[in-house]
Amino acid sequence: MTNAKLINITTDYMQLLKTAAGQCYQQEASDKVIKHIIEEGHLSVLEHCSATFSITCSMSVLLQLTRHRHLSFTVQSSRGSKLNSLHRTGIHQIDRSNGEVLNIYKFLIEKKGYSCEEAAYILPKAAEYKMVATGNFRTWFEYLPKRLCKRALPEHQQLAKAIHKELAFYSPEIFDRNMLHCSTCMERSCSFHVR
Repeated sequence: MTNAKLINITTDYMQLLKTAAGQCYQQEASDKVIKHIIEEGHLSVLEHCSATFSITCSMSVLLQLTRHRHLSFTVQSSRGSKLNSLHRTGIHQIDRSNGEVLNIYKFLIEKKGYSCEEAAYILPKAAEYKMVATGNFRTWFEYLPKRLCKRALPEHQQLAKAIHKELAFYSPEIFDRNMLHCSTCMERSCSFHVR
């Protein structure tokens, strides 16, 4: 089951952001200054704060997550652990086939003596992995619009919504906002694009 749980976040992040922002002009920055910085897209100050999540997702989403190179990952080993669950797509034929392949994977390990690492070659992209992912606030701020996008893989949208919900709750001054930018999106091939 795809999910994200916040396990660590910079404490007193607003004070840290104001300290960093105050360096630009050598004067004290306020909450209003931080709000202005974000609205103007001057996001480098956000790099001083970070958030870490415990995540479960399919290999498909894992492959997409790793394209966000400013995130840091520690991922469940397919060598050192046995994978036991699959993301369910809701598409009967795909879910049934994936279940059959997972049973073959388990058979190869339990009855044929293959290592978890060797047997993992057969796993579908629906195989679920657990991981810890850390990113600075700027990275999460730039990640969210891309993966909340209506064009994103539904499972990845679900993960991005869970991450956004946690960040908006624990750091509302930064993340409690509409992260979708359909009206300014430059993706011209998008069928959701506002014209």
